[in-house]
Amino acid sequence: MKNKMLIIISVLFLILASFLAPLGFGFGKTGKETTVLGKNYSLLSKKEIMNNLELEFPMEGELIFRDEERVFVVNLASISAKINTDETASNLLFRRLKQGLGKYIKAFYESKDFELEIDFDEEELNKTIAEIASQIDKPFIPAEIILNKNVEIVDGELGQTTKQELFKEMIITRLKKYEIKGETQIPVEIIGEIPSDSDKEKALEIAKSYIGKSVTFKDNEVSTEIDDKVLVNWISFGGGCQAQKVSEYVDNLSLSLKKEAQDAVFKFENGKVIDFLPAKEGYSIDSEKMKTEICRDFLNWKNLTEKNIVGELPLLKVQPKINNSDVNNLGIKELLGRGTSSFKHSSEIRNWNVEKGASIVNRILVAPGETFSFIKSLGEVSLDNGYKKAYIIRQGRTVLDVGGGVCQVSTTLFRAMLDAGVSITERQPHAYRVSYYEEDTKPGFDATVFIPKPDLAFINDTSHHLLIQSYYDGINKKLTYEIYGTSDGRKTVIDNYKQWGAAPAPPEVWIDDPTLPLGKVVKDESAVPGLKTAFDWTVTRNGEIIHKKTFTSSYVPWAAVYRRGTGQ
Repeated sequence: MKNKMLIIISVLFLILASFLAPLGFGFGKTGKETTVLGKNYSLLSKKEIMNNLELEFPMEGELIFRDEERVFVVNLASISAKINTDETASNLLFRRLKQGLGKYIKAFYESKDFELEIDFDEEELNKTIAEIASQIDKPFIPAEIILNKNVEIVDGELGQTTKQELFKEMIITRLKKYEIKGETQIPVEIIGEIPSDSDKEKALEIAKSYIGKSVTFKDNEVSTEIDDKVLVNWISFGGGCQAQKVSEYVDNLSLSLKKEAQDAVFKFENGKVIDFLPAKEGYSIDSEKMKTEICRDFLNWKNLTEKNIVGELPLLKVQPKINNSDVNNLGIKELLGRGTSSFKHSSEIRNWNVEKGASIVNRILVAPGETFSFIKSLGEVSLDNGYKKAYIIRQGRTVLDVGGGVCQVSTTLFRAMLDAGVSITERQPHAYRVSYYEEDTKPGFDATVFIPKPDLAFINDTSHHLLIQSYYDGINKKLTYEIYGTSDGRKTVIDNYKQWGAAPAPPEVWIDDPTLPLGKVVKDESAVPGLKTAFDWTVTRNGEIIHKKTFTSSYVPWAAVYRRGTGQ
């Protein structure tokens, strides 16, 4: 009996050993029945896996996609597609351990097929997809009802758009499955809907009832009229109004009718503040309310007998931040800082722009803690806003552009800011020395601005409002800026002024000017050598330093600039 038991145990041991032997032999290798896209990767080490992947799945060539009759390709090299052999190998080796020790043996013997793990340049892939989409996509052009002499329908056209995210997933999936050959249809979605003939007939009948009618929306201050051409164009083929068109109309109307609230503007005169411009209430259209009311009442208008329908224009009132009654609370009591500049040799056109800019950046109130931005206060510099073309410095060149001379304004205000001792946060010197800014001061006290950058800015770090006021003297060619407020005892000192790095001026520059008569020569700039400057600016209050900066300027040599006429 004992011998029989021993034989049984021995047989069981041999069976177990034969079962466990592959596990021992396969330690650190893939399990049995392991494949990658159908290729045998059983009992391989990590290095063997990585080598086989490189040999059996070369990432070369291109993927082909189709949209109807057109063929598009995604070049694998252009998106840097390659197999992540390390991650793919790790997936093969460690998938048993990820299932836990209890399932380790079972996982070793189970068959498992793996996909490739792929690396690629996602930015380049997105660009490729977007480029393909740009050749496939087309907008939906809806059918429209228009009123000229008669009511007629302009047929529309369906649009289409590429499903770019789905397209991207398809590309990645083909790479993971190594489906390099073959073609795949690009996923495209049709946009829009074309009305049926019966829908067109119904819409035409409705349109006839709007001919000769208009709808006027009015408030006490403002009104706007919608004529029959617009009403007819709003008709939806499905019944009712086209909400999208109504929305676009109201949004555009809101922009054109919007009136900003006007803060009271004060002027400092004879030692006191006087009202200069009264405060005015502003308003804007309640766009959402107007859209809702138009679409709600639209179909009812066709049944009304009156030709001119009147409705209420929904307005939202906007109150000014500063009212006339605030004058005594603002703390504008005394002069805090003054800056001046001379421009005796400036051209007539440039003087125009200086006066224009100074008139806009004027009578500005800056609240305590508020940041003043010259660019924001100046607004758009354009011919429509009254500026003229004059020569400016831009990117190291003298060019004719709108608003030449505005930097005379920013330079003068910068000097007032220095004198007032406010917290200056942005200032940039010109690339070249400009003679206008050195007529009454040393080089290095200028400030250039250009939309949108660079800017000239400061923070009102006093406890009261500040008033910025300009004075343009067209006779003596002089500009002055003054900053008023309540003194908190701060004092400013500018010292340690230095100049170095002088460099000779380059040869003179000649510019053809079609605005001058043929043969006429005008000298715009004298030759000025390059230079570097610096000065210390210190602001103290009760003996304590509250601001201290060194303002530096580096000017490249500046040639004499002449304009010669090429006009008739």
